[in-house]
Amino acid sequence: MKRLLFLFLLIGLFFPARAQEKTYDTIAIVILDHMSAILGDLTSCRFRLDVESDLSDPDLGVVTSHEVSDISFGGPDKMLMHITGDKGHRGYWYNGKTLTWYSFTENNYVVINVPNQIIAMIDSVNDTYGIDFPAADFFYPTLTDDLIDQCDYISYHGKTRLNDQTCLQIVAKNKKMTVQFWVSDEALFLPVKMVITYHDNSVIQRYEATFSDWQINPGLPSAMFEFALPPGANQISILPR
Repeated sequence: MKRLLFLFLLIGLFFPARAQEKTYDTIAIVILDHMSAILGDLTSCRFRLDVESDLSDPDLGVVTSHEVSDISFGGPDKMLMHITGDKGHRGYWYNGKTLTWYSFTENNYVVINVPNQIIAMIDSVNDTYGIDFPAADFFYPTLTDDLIDQCDYISYHGKTRLNDQTCLQIVAKNKKMTVQFWVSDEALFLPVKMVITYHDNSVIQRYEATFSDWQINPGLPSAMFEFALPPGANQISILPR
């Protein structure tokens, strides 16, 4: 199947699709669609995510922020994230009904009523409170369509070695940003890395997310997605933005 897929990809390389002055490489579209389909079929997964952001500072110029996330998804309605880095240590527990945010650094927490599906929860929390989840773009079933809608150019840039594995590189861009994806050239087409470079003088100049330590369809107990109240923790409120 893999050889047949890449035969199709090689054919598509010579027939890029064009519409309204936008250029889309068929290879890139097929790779992204295939990756999204596989991620969408997973019943559960765990992975590590290393994120670096280059931020504009009026006094220092560009300052790099770093965070490491351990992320678990249990079906369409369960998520656990532990994030450590320059902003301290925090966690998110999502059980299909509520999202609990807890600061290990400050020992306080927030409980938010949310939709009963991960993507809907992420959208709701981001729209209402401005909370971002690292590299969540990869898990949207509409990833390819969103890129086509928002970008003027999407192209497959060939194979490259990254983190001791062969990857397929895809580049997409519009006037505001350039996005690069590296997808593993293996049966599961798992995401390996994403880099976003902004050209519009935004606070974030560059965003880089690297995936590692993938576990596919592990058995994850439902109890791990329930927040256990630590001793002395204080519940606080959060205001909509």
